[in-house]
Amino acid sequence: MQFEASLLVPTLRRSWGIVSVMPVTVLIAWLLMTLIGILSDIGIERANDSGSVVLIFYGIAITFVQVWLTREVLERAGVVPRVSIVNSLTVYLQGLFIGLGILVGLLLLVLPGLYLFARWYLASVILIRDGGGRRAAMARSWEMLESHWPAALGVGAILFAMSAAPLALDLYRPSFTNGHEFAWLTMINLLSSAGQVGSYLAAVALLLNIEQPASTLQEIFS
Repeated sequence: MQFEASLLVPTLRRSWGIVSVMPVTVLIAWLLMTLIGILSDIGIERANDSGSVVLIFYGIAITFVQVWLTREVLERAGVVPRVSIVNSLTVYLQGLFIGLGILVGLLLLVLPGLYLFARWYLASVILIRDGGGRRAAMARSWEMLESHWPAALGVGAILFAMSAAPLALDLYRPSFTNGHEFAWLTMINLLSSAGQVGSYLAAVALLLNIEQPASTLQEIFS
């Protein structure tokens, strides 16, 4: 088994380069993700026994943002995506299938779940770019990350931590936020959404770093 993490830093750098080149697009995605998160949190608080329904709608809504943003970045790189925004549901279903596989892996002593997470890290962006079905995209991701999976795991772990840390902070809400619940909720979702948007950009950046020469990427995202 090969271990190659050399693309970790270039992928993070390329992700930031995308933000620098497409600030308005990324800002819109970030604000949309934040708004969806706020509405979801409010909906779960008021839904009582219907919280799972709210989570489903939340997952579908952020997938639409993911597909839109990924398409925009791919088109900027000169790639014509095959999956339209209207067909975002197929990406959502793929995410559920991958999430289930990772969950099972995590239950099996954690490490298998992390490995699956790394090997399928590019599945969504490949599906959006190529179409061709969820299984084919997962298989292609598995193949492409045979040697680069440590980089995918590192990038994914960093951005997941960025997304999850604000949510964990919400469990220990400071007393001074009493009476300012909406402001606190907005801040938490702004921070968490930054990590989520970053993960979408990083997936595209890693895919391009693997498939396209660095000089070509420098021209596109610098």
